[in-house]
Amino acid sequence: MDLQAVAATGWGFAERAYIGGWEVRAASGHTSRANAALPLGDSGMPLPQTLEAVREWFAERALPGLVQTIDGSPLDREIADLGFTETHRPALRQTAPLGPALETLKSSTDAHHVAEVTTELPEDYFAAYLRGRGIPEFKTLLTSGDALIAFAVVRGDTGQALSVGRVAIDTGTGYAGIAAIATAEAARRRGLARIVMRDLLAFAAEHGAESTYLEVEDGNAPALALYASLGYTTAHRYHCRRL
Repeated sequence: MDLQAVAATGWGFAERAYIGGWEVRAASGHTSRANAALPLGDSGMPLPQTLEAVREWFAERALPGLVQTIDGSPLDREIADLGFTETHRPALRQTAPLGPALETLKSSTDAHHVAEVTTELPEDYFAAYLRGRGIPEFKTLLTSGDALIAFAVVRGDTGQALSVGRVAIDTGTGYAGIAAIATAEAARRRGLARIVMRDLLAFAAEHGAESTYLEVEDGNAPALALYASLGYTTAHRYHCRRL
């Protein structure tokens, strides 16, 4: 199972093309996952020519040429050896068996406090997910991709969105990717993100998922602690090499 390929199904884009088996994506620079080349297969060309084609594709869109690579992989080292030593936006991909993670969440949350789960992007999602507020491309990023997508919202007494999250299920591999989790500042430290994760993973389990993955910044200690408590472990570290 190629986790990089699985993760590629779980995040959206505004534009996509292919250079052989390399997928190139653009979305006006919003998020590295939607604005990088993903080397998912053989490009059909020697690496220097492939990188030049990638650089030109992004230059036509006034974007920097970025290639997402797994840190320390043979391809990552080969690109670095060609002089492309600058890296950006490092993160960890972590995985866990879905069943045990879901059971842990069920045992540590109030079963009567549930999230609203829908396959449509809630209109007020960005009331809690501030990263995408006011950026039209984020609606496209959250709703596109090659996976079955669902959203969860925990609401307050007056119906306001307090905590939100997104799951993308790769039905071919049974992996469910958790992303775009956010809690309104006034509602933090109440365990709402756990409820969001619980109900997203429950939805994923109902649709055949058996494993789960997510992406997290290496320095995000609170998130890493939460994910570790659910059984997530690091599969690899990745970054983008700038061309």
